[in-house]
Amino acid sequence: TIKKWDAEMVVVLLTLVGHEKNEVGDGAVSCFRITLDGQIVCSGGSDKTVRLWNGATGAPSHVMRGHNERVDAVTLNVDASRVYSTSWDKSIREWDAASGECFRTLLGHTDGV
Repeated sequence: TIKKWDAEMVVVLLTLVGHEKNEVGDGAVSCFRITLDGQIVCSGGSDKTVRLWNGATGAPSHVMRGHNERVDAVTLNVDASRVYSTSWDKSIREWDAASGECFRTLLGHTDGV
């Protein structure tokens, strides 16, 4: 679960729920990034997925599947058209943010990335 807070009012503005329990994890969010304008939230989790959310409404945009182990880090490029994720499966993936499709997988690491 990811919660967006209003720090001054100390209230929760949005709750993003979606990462699921599975054989490798408890459904925990292991990493997340928010665009500078707050419009896109990107998260990675122990459920091996990368997820995109609408930062204003909390609505899910995409669930990106392809990693074989927990996702350890996510980031977006400057215009938020690309998402990059790393995983304990020793890969780095590049995703199209508009479609949610993985179009590049980088392999070769000998340990989790």
